[in-house]
Amino acid sequence: MPVTASGVTLRGVRPGSDLDLLQGSWVTVAGPKEARFLVCGERYAFEYLGGDIYMGTLVLDPHPEPKRIDMWIDEGPDAHKGLLTHCIYQLDGEILRWCPARPGSDRRLTAFPSVSDAKYLSLVFRHTRPRA
Repeated sequence: MPVTASGVTLRGVRPGSDLDLLQGSWVTVAGPKEARFLVCGERYAFEYLGGDIYMGTLVLDPHPEPKRIDMWIDEGPDAHKGLLTHCIYQLDGEILRWCPARPGSDRRLTAFPSVSDAKYLSLVFRHTRPRA
């Protein structure tokens, strides 16, 4: 079982799976907004720097192209609380590409838009590792 930096064992997270690779802290390196994304087990926290914070659970579907991630919003702005957001993602080593649909929409993107396309919140993150 994967173990976090604090020594906590994560149940249901298979070593080498996309969920295992997502564990930890991510910071944006490209996109229209600066954000931080934290994944612990199947829970997440997402913060727009200087803005809203979202928390909830996520479920991955790593088989279609692009890969899918569904994020339930348990905590966040009242207009989004309790909604499901259909997202797409791509993992490439320490780089994560992520793009959500509008919370509550049943639509999902089928390809990644440019990070400069103002119609979408297409973000690129870098995995941050704890300092030794």
